[in-house]
Amino acid sequence: MKIIPLLTAVLAAAWISPALAHDPAVAQDAAQLKRGQMLFLQCRICHNIKAGEPNKLGPNLSGIIGKKSGLRPGFAYSPAMKASALRWDTATLDRFLTSPAKLLPGNRMAFGGIAKPADRAAVIAFIGVASK
Repeated sequence: MKIIPLLTAVLAAAWISPALAHDPAVAQDAAQLKRGQMLFLQCRICHNIKAGEPNKLGPNLSGIIGKKSGLRPGFAYSPAMKASALRWDTATLDRFLTSPAKLLPGNRMAFGGIAKPADRAAVIAFIGVASK
């Protein structure tokens, strides 16, 4: 799995510095990223996240944070996604991942959503780190 080296580097950084190793915020962030990586496995069925990997059934999500929706080159977006003018920030991703069909009727994402706010936050955090 290509994402494991990234997560390993993030986790290793917490243990390199004794000050960081005892920082509860760092431990919480690492746990959230680990949870996000695990939850993202269901997303990998349709999405790649590393730059240069091809689009799948869904677009590659590399560098998606801060970008407008429906603009990834080489991907055939639904008319609804192209016309939406959404910007993929944390708040928009949270609303979209809650219920893609509710936020954007007519999009082609065949995914019901992530019910738990903590799980959505974990996936979004992971996308933010892994897609850079």
